[in-house]
Parts: sequence; C-alpha cells; structure tokens
Amino acid sequence: MKSLLLPALLFSGLALAATASASKQGGEVFASGKPLQQQLERIEVELNDGETYSELTMADRSRVREALVRLRAAVEQYPNRDLMPERVRTDVINDQQVVNTVLTQSREDSRLICQREKATGSNRHTTQCMTVAERARQKDKAQRDLGQAQRVGKFVN
Repeated sequence: MKSLLLPALLFSGLALAATASASKQGGEVFASGKPLQQQLERIEVELNDGETYSELTMADRSRVREALVRLRAAVEQYPNRDLMPERVRTDVINDQQVVNTVLTQSREDSRLICQREKATGSNRHTTQCMTVAERARQKDKAQRDLGQAQRVGKFVN
C-alpha cells in the first residue's frame, strides 16, 4: 500500500508544480482587460527579440504576422472594441486565437532547460543548456539511430 502511495503523491506534486509554472508564465499571449494595441506592440517586440519565440517555424511566424496585421487594421479602424461590428469582432477573436495557439506552443518549445552533467570518465560537471524542442529533436534522433543500429545488427549476424 505504501509503495503505491509515494508515486501517487509524487505525481500529484509534479502536476501542481507544472500548473503553477504555467500560470506564472502568463498562459495565453493575449490578456483580457488590457488594451489590444499595447498587446500587439508587446507581441511584436517578443517576436523580434530572438529568444522568446526562438523555435517558431517560418510558416508559423508568417501566420502570426498575418494575423497581427489583420488585428492592427481592425484596431486602427475601430479603436473601441464595443463599437466593432459583430463580423469584425469575430475575426479579431479568431485571429487572437491563432496567435495564442501558435505563440503559446512556441514559447513552451523555446524554454531553455539547463542540466549539470558529468562526462563519462570525468569528475567535472558541465552545464548543458538546450531548449525543450532541441531536447525533443535530440531524443528522436537517438531513438531513430538506435532503431537503425538494431535493424542493421540483426541482418549482420
């Protein structure tokens, strides 16, 4: 019974920590209650800083930029959100959703994770820093290489 309780507590603690870190990051890109113009300017700065969305693909970057252009045009034409026609308001919400979805995933993929590791045969620690996406690519490549080595090894024997 005790052996089942410890993993359950550990898992629930990790889930709470993940939820807390997600809420600290701000969750979605667009926050309700803030002027849309200010949010658009902040997103543009973050897109151009080279760090926040470093793992954003060119296709996704162009999708976000197109949505931002449409949002900026709507805000310039209708500065007060309450005076926007229903069709324009729907388009604004849809464009915000596109930007939120793409940039939230990219922000998570661009998060830098550092680990201290000992090299094989050495007592010295080194710090290895990679983004979440780089770690995933490295893991996939290692699994492909291992699978390929195992297939080749079966035919050699």
